Amino acid sequence: MSSDHLPKAILYSWPTSVWSTVPRLCLREKGYGENEYVIKQVDIFHQNFAPSYLKLNMNGKTDKIIAPCLPLLTRLVVGTIPTLAVPMIETTGPGVDTRFRTLRDTITICDFLDQARSSHSSRTVSDRPAPTLAPATIEGKALSDIIIDLVHRPSVDPNFLQLAAASPEELKVKAHGAPGEMLNARKSNLEAYVAEAEQMAKDSVASGKTKDGKETTTYEQRMVAFLKEKEAANKLLWEVFNGKAGSEREQVFFEASKKAWNEGVPDTLSKLEDSIKGLYALGDQVSLADLHVIAWMARLVSLAGGGPTPGGVDKLQAKAGGTIGPKVRAFWAAWVERSSFKQEYPGKLH
Repeated sequence: MSSDHLPKAILYSWPTSVWSTVPRLCLREKGYGENEYVIKQVDIFHQNFAPSYLKLNMNGKTDKIIAPCLPLLTRLVVGTIPTLAVPMIETTGPGVDTRFRTLRDTITICDFLDQARSSHSSRTVSDRPAPTLAPATIEGKALSDIIIDLVHRPSVDPNFLQLAAASPEELKVKAHGAPGEMLNARKSNLEAYVAEAEQMAKDSVASGKTKDGKETTTYEQRMVAFLKEKEAANKLLWEVFNGKAGSEREQVFFEASKKAWNEGVPDTLSKLEDSIKGLYALGDQVSLADLHVIAWMARLVSLAGGGPTPGGVDKLQAKAGGTIGPKVRAFWAAWVERSSFKQEYPGKLH
């Protein structure tokens, strides 16, 4: 991917971000050397909606949780990490200002990392094995897409599950813990970022008009709209966590939380049980689909009080209900013993 004299790819990430975990696992499974890339931390409490960062990635979505049966209350702010900035080969020579292209979602990033390093790579300094993680057949690709889509469904969004509370008592605990802290930090930061972006829009050199005089939307104006959407979504959850939503909206939140944990999660685990084809998602070898599933499962096991052990899934089964099947259990047991997993989760899940 790089050598000592070449600029390195930069992965914008955060240690406890679920979907940032996926490319970090991919880097390890693909055998990249630690000196072949740079990881820059983007604090998801404070920085991932900063206008300076949004210039790299303004791809965050606001997903409706358990759509379409719930109102706007259950819309969740989704972050803008990970991002991979890759140096463009034609701008990596001596005396040339390096330009980067950005990959802005987990799936695209891992596809690139998989393709960029192979046993025949010449632009790598690592002598580690470089297994191909992409499926080799059309059927395998179709199954991989299905499995990845399962754990990315809004109904089992791990970020919502982290905030979810099924009762006033659970909500109170979370409001005084990390979930409440995150919503508080985002509220104040988003207010500041909206003001900053609005000023940027006013100060923009762009005229906002085309040559024929028609109005156009500038990048800064799009950023303002993006941030206002995130601010509104965060505010709805903040009001629930701070007793300002009213009993009716709180009850909707409790029902959404129960539905996610007691219907969405068991349904997804059941579908994974039906889909997994071997020790790993597609058979006997680790694939791209595995990386998404294990990051998702690790977060859920953590939220259920389990640890990075084969028995950790028992906690998840107890919390979500239903039965975790033998293939999913074997998948989890195999992964918790992998070196990449142990490096990513050294003694504790996140």
